[in-house]
Amino acid sequence: MAIDALQTALFEFENPLLRAAAVGFSTPKPSLPLTQLAGILFEGWGLDGRLTDLGGERDSNTLVETEQGARYVLKVFSPEDGEDIRQLQHCAMRHLTQHSPVPTPALHPTLAGAQEHPVQHVGGTPLFAALIDMMTGTAPQPDGSEAQMRMIGRSIGALQSGLSGLRHPAARRVLLWDQMNVLRLRELSALIADADLRLRVQRAMDHLEGRMDALAALPSAIIHNDLSPSNMLVDPADPLRLTAIFDFGDLVEAPLINDIAIAASYFIRPAAPLAPQLACFVAGYEEHRRLGDDELAALPDALLSRLLLRLVIPLWRSTLFPANRAYLLRHFEAAQALAEPLLPPRSGPIHPPLRFSRSDLKGV
Repeated sequence: MAIDALQTALFEFENPLLRAAAVGFSTPKPSLPLTQLAGILFEGWGLDGRLTDLGGERDSNTLVETEQGARYVLKVFSPEDGEDIRQLQHCAMRHLTQHSPVPTPALHPTLAGAQEHPVQHVGGTPLFAALIDMMTGTAPQPDGSEAQMRMIGRSIGALQSGLSGLRHPAARRVLLWDQMNVLRLRELSALIADADLRLRVQRAMDHLEGRMDALAALPSAIIHNDLSPSNMLVDPADPLRLTAIFDFGDLVEAPLINDIAIAASYFIRPAAPLAPQLACFVAGYEEHRRLGDDELAALPDALLSRLLLRLVIPLWRSTLFPANRAYLLRHFEAAQALAEPLLPPRSGPIHPPLRFSRSDLKGV
């Protein structure tokens, strides 16, 4: 893959751990033929079934449907995910199976009693597969309703309740999609073609320079860190009933409010006032845990930092994988529209993007 001087420069992060993460982020996912996947399934779990490719950005995900009607996902992890990262995901799924009030997929042990099965890959790179439940439902369609935003907030609170008590050293990893690292991705703003947007994004990062210490001091734990509609399922007959949260590939130890900000970055309406919408997420979330005043005040900055990631990282990846440009940038315009009211102007003083407090929750 040819990478020009600009993209090469973008790997030169000041933090060497981030540089390593960036290299891993650009690694294509495993590609194995269905015949080999069928062999892995039988050898590891003693199962046969119809296999259907489900896609995935970093991992290979294959639907398994057995003659008995059971449905699973056979996941082959990215070779960039070391044993510590895979074990973090396994531990989280086992922990949630025991403690979560939210439906999450169970991890099925191999015939040998292991959590994963080694894969012999023709390229010589060691790979590992895991078998998890295929959950039922359809992806929620953001409709901008207060009821949906409250349901999402409630689900986040319930998920975090299920994750509470989970500890794992790999959760302290350096991850590009951890918005606590947003300032280390300042170089990526150079990829924004629109000069006005590029300048405003850079000024937003200037604002966050004075806010990240306050964000880092907020209550933290292991969070899902990728609560988009793609990783949730609802009952198609009752879209306000959550049937699953899945995909724990971005787990990280970070401020708890980041999960609210991440979900809000997908479910809020760009044309509507922001504070009342955030209040709906918070009202649902607080059915499980009350937020502190400092967390409420920091929520707009957490939302801004996530939206900045949603602008610059897909642009960077689209330059590395131009054949997938349309897929990688499918949410770019939506993220830009959502970020618009939070971005500072081209010139003049930089003020906080939004003041948010408990008074905004009145009447919700």
